[in-house]
Amino acid sequence: MDAGLAGLLGGVIGAAVGSLGATASAYISGRKAEQQARVQAEAQLTQVKLQLHSEQLQQRREPRVQAYSGLVALATDMLRLANDSMAAIEIGDFATPEASAGSALSRIEDLEPLLTRVLLEGPESMVAPASQLRDALHFAWPVEEFPTDMDQLGEFRDRAEVAIRAFLSSARRALDLAVPEGQ
Repeated sequence: MDAGLAGLLGGVIGAAVGSLGATASAYISGRKAEQQARVQAEAQLTQVKLQLHSEQLQQRREPRVQAYSGLVALATDMLRLANDSMAAIEIGDFATPEASAGSALSRIEDLEPLLTRVLLEGPESMVAPASQLRDALHFAWPVEEFPTDMDQLGEFRDRAEVAIRAFLSSARRALDLAVPEGQ
């Protein structure tokens, strides 16, 4: 074979090997880019799922906050009425406890709708504390016969305070579970 033909053949083979190398390099680069795009898409999908989950939890949390705080507001109002009655009785004012008894009876009418809302909003762990709070408020208030009995008012106050603390503790735990970490 002469030198010219050898040079031509070498050039053709070199070009073929070069183009094969370039094609292989492009293929490998394309596969890497495809894998990287897939990983990035999966990461974005995971991020979107986390964000949607967080938004769902927040949407569930807000009504619970409102339901829990409504019941606590009523309970603390009833507790205030009992404390006001006890303070009035101590100074000999028996008209205030009678008026407080009327206010307490009207507030008790608001208890069941608030309790129902708490039970509907959940979670299940709030059923017992909410029911205990209702029992402490509804059945322990001495309005029917003895609105000026200090012992009964004191017992009501003590039961209500314990029930309010238990309800608040459970509500905080329930609301903490409804918030994703980092918020």
